[in-house]
Amino acid sequence: MCPSTLTKAVDMNSAYLGIDGVLLMENAGNALAKHCEGFDSIAVFAGLGNNGGDGLVAARHLSGAKKKVCVYTLYGKRSRECQKNLGIIEKLDSINVEIIRDSKDCKGIDLDGFSLIIDALLGVGVRGELREPIKSIVDLINSSNAYKIAADCPTPGIVADLTLSFHLPKTSDAKTVDIGVPTEAVSCCGPGDVYLAVPERVGGEHKGEFGRLLIVGGSKIFSKTPVLVGNAALRTGVDLARICAPSYAAKRMHCGEDLLVYPLDSEDYLAKSDVKQILEVDFDSIVIGNGLGTMDETAYALKKLLRKVDTPVVLDADALKLIKPKQIKENFILTPHAKEFEILFGEYPVDRLSAVEEYSQKTSGVILLKGEVDIISDGKKTKKNHVGNPGMTVGGTGDVLAGIVGALSCKTDPFRSACAGAFISGIAGDFAFKEFNYSLTATDCIDKIPEALYFCREFI
Repeated sequence: MCPSTLTKAVDMNSAYLGIDGVLLMENAGNALAKHCEGFDSIAVFAGLGNNGGDGLVAARHLSGAKKKVCVYTLYGKRSRECQKNLGIIEKLDSINVEIIRDSKDCKGIDLDGFSLIIDALLGVGVRGELREPIKSIVDLINSSNAYKIAADCPTPGIVADLTLSFHLPKTSDAKTVDIGVPTEAVSCCGPGDVYLAVPERVGGEHKGEFGRLLIVGGSKIFSKTPVLVGNAALRTGVDLARICAPSYAAKRMHCGEDLLVYPLDSEDYLAKSDVKQILEVDFDSIVIGNGLGTMDETAYALKKLLRKVDTPVVLDADALKLIKPKQIKENFILTPHAKEFEILFGEYPVDRLSAVEEYSQKTSGVILLKGEVDIISDGKKTKKNHVGNPGMTVGGTGDVLAGIVGALSCKTDPFRSACAGAFISGIAGDFAFKEFNYSLTATDCIDKIPEALYFCREFI
């Protein structure tokens, strides 16, 4: 994943934690200015986005240090943070500000008197070929003998003597500096994780492009839980949600017009003979286990099915009681609570974080251990999810989580799906709790999923 996307996710999580982008920009610009203190005359080329804002903050700090500073900035609509900092320096007589509207304005810029040039034009957000006046500015900067420092990431075409990256390295030779991003913005789930997992819609897409989820569950004893999974997936944004269930359960699923139900040849419980029929359904991801039962014939069928599926697989509820650790593969997402974890791995997770990291590393699968604080790990990366509430102990909320994670796994990798799914489920549950308190139901949580997604988008 590109650095700009990861940076955006961290910024969103920071904002969720209460750290405004203006504060991070202030820290970045201050750090940039400290690396420029050995120069007396500085030209700052600032773009319209947050990278440009970093340069404007640096200009202000350098001016305060009695340096000669001139800012050359583009004309156009700026990000909120960038506009705020431009408004500040425009009030300062100690900084000369010139606006570049087109390539002709570059001809009047003389850089001979500057010992340092700061490139804060585009940063990591650039896409496609450079347009004017950026192309002319790049040529102008490269023609200068001044020392060149790129803020966060060099503008394409500019040969920087030093790249100073903020929080995360953006190039292999970058020097990385801390700007006050809290550890929790990376180690805990937040809106940024949802941003990484939910596919962008740009228009012109066709049916199925945002995922086809298959749910395998239901039995003679439990016939309704797969419906919760499917409805949660649809509310999360998957295009198609289909259920394969033994015929007894399929006939008793009242799921309206949105979910498609395929009765299997088996009557009461999933059987090995059903596997061929299941694999004939077109799907991008599969959720298995909700209401499935734990009969021996179902265990055999599950083992056979898992050997043949190479898409993302979410294993929940009864499926966690039927599989063995040696069957787990890297495309699996397991969503146990503590007791299910103990049944599967033979060890109660007293130290929850260590246990999840240990067994995800051993199996290569993603484990989402549900609890007051969810723990998610793929054996290499680990995150915590702090949202959710005690009201979500009501039956069916685990099925909701499985549906959300299943929907996301259609279009992104298992670890990101689990992290984003845990956060969406928790936020939806918190919204439901706010309205219904301890009277909330799993269906209430499903109804709040769109509100949870909208909440996350507000941090973009």
